[in-house]
Amino acid sequence: MLPPTIGSSVSTNLFVALVGPSGGGKGAAEGAARDAVRFVDHNGRPIEIEEFPLGSGEGISRTFRPQGTDDEEANPRTRALFIAPEVDTLSALGSRQGSTLMPELRKLYMGETIGFNNANKSTRSTLPAHSYRACLMVGVQPAKAGPLLYDSDGGTPQRFVWMPVGDPDAPDVAPSTPEPLVIKAPRWGTETQFLEVPDVAREAMDRHRLATLRGEDVDPLDGHRMLTRLKVAAALTVLDGRSITDEEDWELAGLIMRVSDRTRAHIERTLTEKARAANRARAQADSERAVIVDDARQAAEVRRVREGVIRYLTRRGRSARGDVLRSLKSDIRPHLDTVIDTLSEESLIVTTFVSDRPFYELAST
Repeated sequence: MLPPTIGSSVSTNLFVALVGPSGGGKGAAEGAARDAVRFVDHNGRPIEIEEFPLGSGEGISRTFRPQGTDDEEANPRTRALFIAPEVDTLSALGSRQGSTLMPELRKLYMGETIGFNNANKSTRSTLPAHSYRACLMVGVQPAKAGPLLYDSDGGTPQRFVWMPVGDPDAPDVAPSTPEPLVIKAPRWGTETQFLEVPDVAREAMDRHRLATLRGEDVDPLDGHRMLTRLKVAAALTVLDGRSITDEEDWELAGLIMRVSDRTRAHIERTLTEKARAANRARAQADSERAVIVDDARQAAEVRRVREGVIRYLTRRGRSARGDVLRSLKSDIRPHLDTVIDTLSEESLIVTTFVSDRPFYELAST
């Protein structure tokens, strides 16, 4: 028994990102959700939703069709909730060389055919479209969300509902724990069924699609956002124990998506500031490195002048300043006066003047 698809070809599979800092309550939010709602079938029997850690792209289809499942056999499992407690896990798995995870997740969101039609029957894992239901829940720390948020070319961020786990209005004293909300799932039947789309939602999505086709100034990826809003509306329908999505569901889903948009915008600001801070730190480090390099270069040049002056006076004896200056290479001549002052302070040379012209010679030892 499967929940329905939306319209004619879109799955109700839903992706949710729980957003908060480390220790901010992402795990607690998951636990509270588990305790808050109980789903039962039309006979009152509990509907258990199995949870699985997110692994490889190949592993997603294997969750529904374990290795060895016969081609003609129905999916041994038809629904699953995938969990990635930290977005780092998702980023690491998706960034591996040859990883198929992100493309498979995008197909999973749409309810499309997933898996791999390998030649070897024992490793074949093709999962037909709309033969499964899956949701994905990811814990997201804003500063670590870059790899997920920046996978925008494929529309990945728009496929998520971004929900904050904080509660600014939390009371000082925690209220007593309420009884769980018991939801009786509609009797969907054994074949794939379709939820009707409210006219207001269909018209909004049709307008966006038409604008995209005409090349108007719209973001094509906003189509994924509206589809996510429609999935949220379908979820609200089920939570209310109904099987027909109406305009109120669509409007309430819009409120949720506005929260999602604000949460995602906050993450983007966090990542922008993080990048700026990294750039500032890099620039400061480069500046300090340049100062160190410049100081070392000048110290080396001063040392060359000192050695050159002593060597010249040792060989030539008392010499005019101009002769000493010309004995040095042009790039280090600007340091001569500094070196002369230092050698004079150390009583290593003696300066005399003839007609206001300075002459230098080594001090007698």
